Amino acid sequence: MMSPHTETAPAAVPSPLDGLLSTYSSFSSKIVTADQGLKIIQWSSWAISYATSNTHKAGLSPALRTLYNEIGFARYVLRFYGFLPSLEGYRSGAFAGGTWQDGRIAKIAKYAMAGSMMAYYPLEHIAYAGWKMPTLVKVDANKFSAISCVFWTTYIVGDLAASVLKWRELGRNLQELKDDLVRAKRTDDKQAAIDILLQEKDVLGKIRHVKLQIARCLLFILPAVNWSLPKWATDPLLSELSLNGLMLGEAYVSVYQSLRSMLG
Repeated sequence: MMSPHTETAPAAVPSPLDGLLSTYSSFSSKIVTADQGLKIIQWSSWAISYATSNTHKAGLSPALRTLYNEIGFARYVLRFYGFLPSLEGYRSGAFAGGTWQDGRIAKIAKYAMAGSMMAYYPLEHIAYAGWKMPTLVKVDANKFSAISCVFWTTYIVGDLAASVLKWRELGRNLQELKDDLVRAKRTDDKQAAIDILLQEKDVLGKIRHVKLQIARCLLFILPAVNWSLPKWATDPLLSELSLNGLMLGEAYVSVYQSLRSMLG
């Protein structure tokens, strides 16, 4: 039996290194965020290769371009995990990201987002197999890739529309909380005021997340349209600098958004 004079040792305070390792483990253990990390490496490799194409023609630039291409194909492999979560999202409504008063959000998430991804992933698999196993899978891989990106574009447009509707709803919620806070202060209800402030903080965090999602959609839309066109591989709509520059920007925004969500 513990002596009444025995003191419990204070809980150890996690070191910055422990916090970093914990965050990294959480980030890398999920397919979506792990893919975001690969996007950073992929598009950063392209950017450095592009920037050094005139000064390091025989060494750094071509090596990084090879890495950029290889990671791009590696990310196709990760998409083999995409169909069943899309089917689950279609059935459960998970793509809506929670419950919303505006019924349009759930419908867009189910049909335009989850539904389009259910077509996108199989088409991506066929394109990948056509590129990597042309003697076995005899298809026009570029054509299947373009068709898959039509569905990806549909997803992005749906995501953008749903995000705008979420922003509006969260804005209304925030205004209601501000009104409640004014009333709580008038009645000197301190506990209610504290609760409202905590709710405001939560809503503001959701608004920031939605704004970042909208930014990602806007960065994605032109590349998606570019890759949806029949001649995307031979006569692209966008120049390499414009196309990959937008993808580089989206990669960094996506990781920033995920880290904000994880760290609170």
